[in-house]
Amino acid sequence: MKKSEIFWQTYLNLERELLELSRYVYITDHKLVNNGSELKEENCPSQIETFSPHIADLLIRTCIEIEALSKELYFELGGEKKRGDTSLLFDEDCLKLIDIKCKTSKKVVIVSCSSFDLTNEQNYILKPLREAHKRKGTDWERAYQAVKHDRHSSISKGTIKNLLHALAALYLLNVYFRDDTFYTRYLDMNKLDMSMGSKVFSLRQPSQQHVVDAINGIEAVGNLSSEDSPYVMKYRDDIYKQVIEADKQARENRQKYFQSLPELTEESFIKQLSQAIERAKNNPTQRFLPMWELGIYRINKKIPRNLPFEERKRLFVNSPEFNSQIHQRNHHKIESELTEENIQSEIDSAGTRAGIELDKQFDSIRDQKAFAEGFCELIIDKGDVHYS
Repeated sequence: MKKSEIFWQTYLNLERELLELSRYVYITDHKLVNNGSELKEENCPSQIETFSPHIADLLIRTCIEIEALSKELYFELGGEKKRGDTSLLFDEDCLKLIDIKCKTSKKVVIVSCSSFDLTNEQNYILKPLREAHKRKGTDWERAYQAVKHDRHSSISKGTIKNLLHALAALYLLNVYFRDDTFYTRYLDMNKLDMSMGSKVFSLRQPSQQHVVDAINGIEAVGNLSSEDSPYVMKYRDDIYKQVIEADKQARENRQKYFQSLPELTEESFIKQLSQAIERAKNNPTQRFLPMWELGIYRINKKIPRNLPFEERKRLFVNSPEFNSQIHQRNHHKIESELTEENIQSEIDSAGTRAGIELDKQFDSIRDQKAFAEGFCELIIDKGDVHYS
């Protein structure tokens, strides 16, 4: 059995004991008391502050595992102290190095067990290793040290809340030690189960930014990072190169097409482009995309403003730009609602959509690579993830 599997099975045993405990103690952060006829919110400790010798024992066993696993990760990540060195501390040495390499203090663990009733965000969206690299830097470690050294006087610190946070820390360390890589199509990313086999916790999905950047032709420089997930999401290296190349080709094809437009010899089109560029400069929310302007220009050229309303309406409702909207909006309703006041905005909107559709044609090869064939990988972020 792999070393990581031994640690994982021990974690799962502790998790099962927490779930067994939840059969007898309702795990909630509501402050409820029975006034004789119903449960009501009162100013009293919530159930997650429940403590007992059994919970204290689970806390100690969990933290002993944290100590052992943090040392394994320390050695794996190149820690300078040797095995057996009595000066090696699990927090100030091991968790500190792990945080430097993996940014574990920022990583989020979500309490996702459906039978736990936790409504306060700080009780179910946890950063269990934040400040854990400092001596007694977390509530769960302070409780662990107190209960371990003076069980009788400190038994009140052996709470469900401290146990839950410590177990979340152990879960997160196990995720790093297992170092599993997952593969998925970009379009199937949201189908991934981020619990990693836990019945209590799950992870945040990693940001899709590194993949989106590749789709937009932004080449990655240096190592890729993740904010609050232990995982970095990226394309497989071979797919990444194909997506970047396909995007370059799409841009070149789009540019060649645009430069060959007969409209570029028309002063009115050049003026429209200049005005659109100026609007985008003055208003950051305004986007300038040449193909959109081309679509607007072409439909307005076919349906001039100086025609009578009824003639404009007839030309518009029979135009391919208008009829391409049928799948998105009710054709007859739009036609019946056309007025002299709104027909121009409707014509411009149809032209914009025509420009968008034209623009999409140039990206079809890239999109095939990026979405249909776009296999991504989720890799544990240890500060060294990059495209080769």
